[in-house]
Amino acid sequence: MEERNHTLGASIEGTVVKGRQIGRTIGFPTANLALYSVNKDNLKKGVYGVKVIHHEKAYYGVMNIGVRPTFKDDNRVSYEVHILDFHKNIYHEQLEVEVLFFIREEKAFRSKQQLIQQLNLDVEQFNEQLLQLSY
Repeated sequence: MEERNHTLGASIEGTVVKGRQIGRTIGFPTANLALYSVNKDNLKKGVYGVKVIHHEKAYYGVMNIGVRPTFKDDNRVSYEVHILDFHKNIYHEQLEVEVLFFIREEKAFRSKQQLIQQLNLDVEQFNEQLLQLSY
């Protein structure tokens, strides 16, 4: 609960840019953001439950902030959002992302299958925490 209070109210804005497209190959496509606005720069690396605004419409999602250690990228911090129940091509479009709560720390997985299992758990945890917020 302490982490949720720490991140509550944090928001970022960015333009969707093309990434390595790994997420779509494992069933979790992500919108990779080139940021132009961050109102709380103390967000630590990890996975967050978020609300996403696209063309004035709200969606929910799960965002990873980090270096993608499973895929051993170049250690640049990326902001990637998997928007739930969303299937549009939004490259070069703007998103506003409001952080709702912290889900877990970023970590490396030994296989894509382990990552997929964890992503499914992240979405389950997102749904559970979202229900708690609405009470």
